[in-house]
Amino acid sequence: MTTSENAHEMEKIEIVTDVLIIGGGYTGLKAADSIAGTGYHVILADQKNSDHQARSSLFGLKADFQNQLDELKKAVNGNNNIEFLPDVNINSATGVPGDFTIRLTSNGKDLEKKVGAVVVATDIVSTPLNHIYGLDFSDKIVSLSDFEENLSSADFKEKLCNNKQTVAFLVGFAQNGSPLLMKRILDSVLAISEAGNGATAYVYINDIKVAGNDLERLYKTGRDKGAIYFKLTQLPEISQQSDAPVVSFHDPVVRSDIEVEPDILVLEEAMTPSQINTKLAGILRIDLGPMGFLQTDNVHRFPVNSNREGIYVIGSARDIQDLSEAWTDVENTVIQLKQLLGDGTKEVPKFRAVVDREKCVTCLTCYRCCPHGAIYWDDKAVISPVACQACGICASECPQEAIQITGYTDDELIDQIRNAISDVKNGDPKILAFCCENSALEAGKAAALFHYELPKGLRMIRVPCAGKVDIHYVLSAFIEGADGVMVMACHPGNCKSETGTTFARWRINNAYQMLEETGINKERLEFVTLASNMAPDFAKIAVEMEKRIG
Repeated sequence: MTTSENAHEMEKIEIVTDVLIIGGGYTGLKAADSIAGTGYHVILADQKNSDHQARSSLFGLKADFQNQLDELKKAVNGNNNIEFLPDVNINSATGVPGDFTIRLTSNGKDLEKKVGAVVVATDIVSTPLNHIYGLDFSDKIVSLSDFEENLSSADFKEKLCNNKQTVAFLVGFAQNGSPLLMKRILDSVLAISEAGNGATAYVYINDIKVAGNDLERLYKTGRDKGAIYFKLTQLPEISQQSDAPVVSFHDPVVRSDIEVEPDILVLEEAMTPSQINTKLAGILRIDLGPMGFLQTDNVHRFPVNSNREGIYVIGSARDIQDLSEAWTDVENTVIQLKQLLGDGTKEVPKFRAVVDREKCVTCLTCYRCCPHGAIYWDDKAVISPVACQACGICASECPQEAIQITGYTDDELIDQIRNAISDVKNGDPKILAFCCENSALEAGKAAALFHYELPKGLRMIRVPCAGKVDIHYVLSAFIEGADGVMVMACHPGNCKSETGTTFARWRINNAYQMLEETGINKERLEFVTLASNMAPDFAKIAVEMEKRIG
C-alpha cells in the first residue's frame, strides 16, 4: 500500500479545456465573453423556460447601461470561440473536472458535450407579492417591475409631474428584503424626484437597508429632493375601493393617524433564485444553499466555488447580487479556470487516494459519501486525482477498508497514535487530540506558540479532516493507554469537506456507546468544534479534559 514516501509523486494528465456556461443572461454573457477571451472554447447554454428577464433595472442599473449590455451581446454573437445553444435542457452530467460529459437538448436536438469545467450563471427572478398584501393589481396598484418599466418612458414621467401625482411604495412588510431590492426602490424614488417638481414619492418601509454600495447616498439624495419616508414596524392599513388604494397608519413622530390616497401604489417584489437551480443541483451533484441558491454559507466556497472542483456558481446563481457584483464573480471564475484548465495538461498527485481493487466490492459507499463528487467507477471505484481533496471521508466509511489516503493511511495513523502516547512521561495524563488541519490543528499550534496553559501529556494527531477519524483510531488510542481522547473538528458550515464534521460526530456518538458497553467512562472521549483562530478555546478544552480524567 502506498505510504507518505511517494505522497509527492506527480503525473501529467490531459484535460478538456472547453467550458460550459449554463445561463444566457447578462452574467452568462459576460462570463462567455471573458472566458472566450482567454482562449478557451465556450459553450453558452441558454436554458429552456429560462427565468431570465432582460431588464437592466432588475439588477439595480440605470437605463443608460443598456447600451453597454447591447455591446456585450454583439461581442458574444460575433465571437467564433463561443458556441451559443438556445432553448437548452440539461439532461445529465457525468465525469470529473477536466472530463465532464454533459448531455443536453437544444431546440429539440439531443447533444453530448465534453467540457473541462461548468459555470452556472442562472438569473434571479422577481416575483410579485401582492397576494401577501391581500391586494389585486390595477392601474393604480402595480408591481415594482411594472413601475420600473413605466419609468423608462418619458411620457409617463411627464404625466407624473404635470398631474402632480403621488406615488407610494410598500417595502419590507411581506419579506425581509435585500440591498438589491432596496436599490431598485431608491432608484425609482430618485427618478420620481428628478422628473420635476410635480410628483411626490412616499415610502412606507419596515427596515431601510442601506448597507450596500452607494445606497446611503441614494437614500439621502432622494430624501433631499423631497421623498418622504415613513419607517413603520407594522404594515399600514390598506383599503382598496374602486381600484383606488388608501393607505392609513399611525405616525409615531407626529402622534396622529395619517391617511394618504396615492395615485399609484407600488408593491415590493421577492427576488428569488431561478427555479431551475434545484434541478441543476441534482444533475451536477452540487449542494443547494439558503433559499435555493447554489452555494452554501461556507467560507471555503467563497467566492465562486461549489462543493465540486470544476463547477463554479456565479452571480445570481449563488446569491442576490447586482450586476457589478456578478461581473466580479466572472473575473474570479476566469482566474479559477486558468488554474484548473491551464493549457490542457495538468500535474496531479499520482497517489493522493489509492483503491485496493482486490478489496473493493463496488458497494458505492464511497461514491455516495464523497462530498466532492470525486469518485466514479468502471468495474471498481476510481478516484479522480483532479477532483479528490484528500479529506479521507471515503476511506473511513469504506466497509472493506479498500481506500487509503496517502500520508494518512490506517497503518501510518495507528503508528502515530502509538508513538504519541508512548512519548508522554509517566505521571502525566495522556491526552490524544485528533485535529483537523484546517481548524483545530492551527488553533492548537497557536495555543502552544503563545504559551497558553496546556496539559503536559497532550499530543496532537494531524488529520486532513475530522471525517477521516475512524472509530478504530479512537478505540486504538484507548487500547494503547490514552487517558483521554479528543476529536476536534470544524464548526458546522465551515468544514472544507462540508460533511466531515457530520461524519465525525456520528462516529463519536457510536464510540460513546461502545465505551459504555466496555465499562469505560465516556467523559474520557470528547467531540468539539473549533475555528483556526480559537487558540484560547483549544487550551481551555484541553485543560478541562485533563481535570476530568486527572
